[in-house]
Amino acid sequence: MIADQFGFRPTGSTDCALVFMMHHVSAMLENCEYVRCLVIDFSRAFDVVNHVILLDKLSKLNLPDYIVNWIVSFLTDCTQAVKVGDKISCQQFINRGIVQGSGVGPTFYLVMESDLKPLSSANLLCKFADDTNLLVPANL
Repeated sequence: MIADQFGFRPTGSTDCALVFMMHHVSAMLENCEYVRCLVIDFSRAFDVVNHVILLDKLSKLNLPDYIVNWIVSFLTDCTQAVKVGDKISCQQFINRGIVQGSGVGPTFYLVMESDLKPLSSANLLCKFADDTNLLVPANL
């Protein structure tokens, strides 16, 4: 599930991601003239996670019911308000996003993007947190 993800893992790092990318670019260049690299930074990726889609993906992981129920409880009925000076806005329900600083936020993000795969087996994805790099050899 996370073989191509180098962020949010104890064994992952930017160094590991760079070595992975350079190794595969070098290997591709042995068989073709150039390699295209599409670099994507999903802006505000944690803020736009749809809870319904996340829960659907989590339900397919065969987690115990008590874990799924805890996650549903964690994501349900959350509100936020904005304070500027001494003024506080009305509370609004949050139905999108995951708390990036929470202990489970990075795991939820990994689940959300775990099905992002290249269309061709000759292409390669390298993910680091919310940054994704796609390598495409010239002969495709």
